[in-house]
Amino acid sequence: MAAYETSLSTSLNTMRAAEIWLHERSGDSPSIRELANYLGYSEAQIRRNFNRFFGISPGRYRDSLRLERAALLLCRTPMQVLDVAISCGYRSHAIFTRAFHGYFGVSPSEYRRRFDDHLRNLAPRHAPESLSIGIREESRYFLTRHYGDVPVTEHPGLWRRYAQQWQPYLKGCEVSRTWVYHDDPNITPASRVRIDFGFKVEGDCMTPPAMAFRQVRIPARRQVKMRVAGRENITGAFAYLLYEWLPTHDEWLSGEPVVVTWLDSSSSHSQLETFELGIPLLTIH
Repeated sequence: MAAYETSLSTSLNTMRAAEIWLHERSGDSPSIRELANYLGYSEAQIRRNFNRFFGISPGRYRDSLRLERAALLLCRTPMQVLDVAISCGYRSHAIFTRAFHGYFGVSPSEYRRRFDDHLRNLAPRHAPESLSIGIREESRYFLTRHYGDVPVTEHPGLWRRYAQQWQPYLKGCEVSRTWVYHDDPNITPASRVRIDFGFKVEGDCMTPPAMAFRQVRIPARRQVKMRVAGRENITGAFAYLLYEWLPTHDEWLSGEPVVVTWLDSSSSHSQLETFELGIPLLTIH
């Protein structure tokens, strides 16, 4: 039994690595042969195990990543449909429109209209404690990936589940409790929503001794920084940013990952838990 559990854990870590590799290269349409070579497995092993853990073939998963990112750009930016298509690795407007319609059941333009109308009516609004625009410096993180959407109020608990056990290995390092949102749960199916949990680190920290953790460098970005008191207010504050603040400041989200920092209570005057969201902005040339 122990050997079986070890094998299962190893397979899960390998397929997590496969998913992350596909995610990071989704705009380049990587082949499954390239993925197999990267992991040192046969293509048949990759297809079988990936489908076992994620319920979808790696090829279909790769294509879904591209189309879901396209949907995110359509709904969060003013980019033209062709520009969205090219940025997501499609060679022409026609090819992109056909693939998008096959996946979502409507054209890109119609999806953009329906999605925005739907969310604008549903979203609760809650003004954050503070909000500002600035440049986020390149930062280093130790992260592990969670699959599956859960209410935002449960994310601190998920952080404890995934990351807290590795904190002793980071003694002597300056760390901040962090998680990273990669998907919009209104677009990506709930079972495949990806959230990375871990630490922002500074200094010469060794990587925690866990296969599930990886070192990530998030590049410098222009961003809007939003401080929110109370985990129950995060969703409403994001809706306030999206539908009230951004339109009046001629700004747009870039669709890149949102970084959340769980601030120490000593750094905030509020008696509630305080979170800082770094949300990348679109740069239009």
